[in-house]
Amino acid sequence: MQLREKFLKRNTAVRGQAVNFRIDTVQLPNKKKAVREYLDHPGAVAVIALVDPTHLILVQQFRYPVGQVTWEIPAGKLNRGEKALPCVKRELEEETGCRAKRIERLLSFWPTAAFANEIIHLFVARGLTQGEANPDDDEFLRTRVWSLKDAARAVQKGRIKDSKTIIALLAFKAFG
Repeated sequence: MQLREKFLKRNTAVRGQAVNFRIDTVQLPNKKKAVREYLDHPGAVAVIALVDPTHLILVQQFRYPVGQVTWEIPAGKLNRGEKALPCVKRELEEETGCRAKRIERLLSFWPTAAFANEIIHLFVARGLTQGEANPDDDEFLRTRVWSLKDAARAVQKGRIKDSKTIIALLAFKAFG
């Protein structure tokens, strides 16, 4: 059976500064029409910034949609058309003040494929040198060095709920 849907028409319902909300009309495999509402996102990067083999930098910030202060790995949105590696270098330095001697790709994933086209590219940064952080004007954050064990424990206990951080920590443990 054919699974792919055929795009017919697009309506951008909301054009935001960072993301858009789209409503597409598609033709289903059975030839009926349906509507697909989704968040159009340019993608993002995130990085496990290793201070040493057993410690990483986490960023604490307020996340408005969930109304809570969170602990996360450093991350940021890609500019439309931007490549992931330059973006992760920029975001690492902006949020932590660090530059890395080596940055390696870990994996890429769709955090919410049911209602968004966002893809997040995960990296591991090693050989950090500390400089001055320079967050965006609308970013207020703190950084702290965590042991990988304490970060994993915080995930298990529900103190870290951010999906990219959880996926990055599990992927790093599995094959990082």
